[in-house]
Amino acid sequence: MKKRTTRFLALWMAAAMTFPLAACGNADSAKMDAVTEESTESTVSEMDKQDGASEKNSETDTGEGKTITIAWTNIMDSQQQIWEKYIFAPFREKHPEVEIDFQCLPDLQNTVRVQVAAGAGPDMFYMDSVDIPDYASTERILNLEEYRKQYSLDDQMFDWAIRSCLYQEQMYALPASVEATAMTYNKDLLDQIGKEVPTTREEFVDVCDAALEAGLIPIAFGYSGQTLLITWPYEHYLTCYAGGEKTAQLLRGEIGFDDPDIRGAFELLKADWDAGYVNDKKSGAITNDEARSLFANQKAVFNYEGPWLILADGAAKNWDFEWGQCAWPSMKDGVPAGSAITLGEAIGITANSEVADLCVEMMMDFYSNKERVGQAVAEGFSTPAVAIGEEDYPADMDENIRKTLDAQSANMELESVGYAPWGFFPAKTTTFLDDNLDKVFYDKMDMDTFIEKANETIAQDFEDGYTFAG
Repeated sequence: MKKRTTRFLALWMAAAMTFPLAACGNADSAKMDAVTEESTESTVSEMDKQDGASEKNSETDTGEGKTITIAWTNIMDSQQQIWEKYIFAPFREKHPEVEIDFQCLPDLQNTVRVQVAAGAGPDMFYMDSVDIPDYASTERILNLEEYRKQYSLDDQMFDWAIRSCLYQEQMYALPASVEATAMTYNKDLLDQIGKEVPTTREEFVDVCDAALEAGLIPIAFGYSGQTLLITWPYEHYLTCYAGGEKTAQLLRGEIGFDDPDIRGAFELLKADWDAGYVNDKKSGAITNDEARSLFANQKAVFNYEGPWLILADGAAKNWDFEWGQCAWPSMKDGVPAGSAITLGEAIGITANSEVADLCVEMMMDFYSNKERVGQAVAEGFSTPAVAIGEEDYPADMDENIRKTLDAQSANMELESVGYAPWGFFPAKTTTFLDDNLDKVFYDKMDMDTFIEKANETIAQDFEDGYTFAG
């Protein structure tokens, strides 16, 4: 990857439709499940379509200036203020005639799909890269090739992040934040049970067994109501058991889920689940917030989450213990400890937006200003898909932010990296894995059936034109 660098930067793209900044809600780190196109379209009546289109035209056709509507997932008040300070305020100063209408939505993706299908969606919105083919193939988001050339994006942004935003070799979204997955650990609890941070499978098992013996939870994890969070554990096992190259082969269609290493990763995860390492097999009954509380209250040694836990969600501010983040341990001899890279968020622009030029200009003004980006990251924004030098960070950066950025930088620089499902896997396959691995955990589906159906699903994704972006 030619764009790898020793420092990366931040931003959690935020959101808006028809309400001002104050309307945004509290943080929700999970990305919402997509709904099918059929159910989306059936939700919107013809009257809604006509009303939505006329409202949008009235906003932009008046002589009183223009409005950029932005829709994003729920983020904390502190994140909203970073958007206001480092992105919106400088743009308003440059374009005083432009209004910015920014809303954070608790059920973002379902809501946006309904509105975009009606031709009444926001101008600019959050999306996962796996959603790009669906929006692009139905011509509901704008082709951004013109802007890619205008702003020389290939020279400014990480090449793999740009590839994650392509459909049929054309760019349909702006890369927003980039991530490297990690293992978050409680160093005080490791000291308490007399163990070091594990780097090998043997050490990992030893720590988990010692934690259980001490009445601790080895890994805090909850996904009740959010099965898409299951991507976190199976990414770690694919990366550190099958390895990044084997994962890439799967996503290129060269091997299937029945490959011994790919299947072996899921089998080992199931074995560790059965051993009680993952929240004593209760993860399906608790939420992610409850699992975070277990970790925060020193009931668990590890947490599956990566840098977003510290950057965008600011969890470490309330931790009264020594903590760290590092690569996930090796799960098989010959496969090193590893981390998976991914595009955290992408930005789509609705195909019928009349302010697309302004949307791209606003974001590129931010991305190209290294000082502003550095300040935003130092205050908790996730790292964007552009390289930032050490000199661009403020000297008084929060210690928690610094520690997380150092860990992410180290993980991104590893010799072998994996590919996180929410940024690289095809949409149907990701949905199948997220919805059905839970059944394997609770013995409602056997592994043979799971693997067979996973193969059938990824074959359909390839037929639909999926191309691996790695």
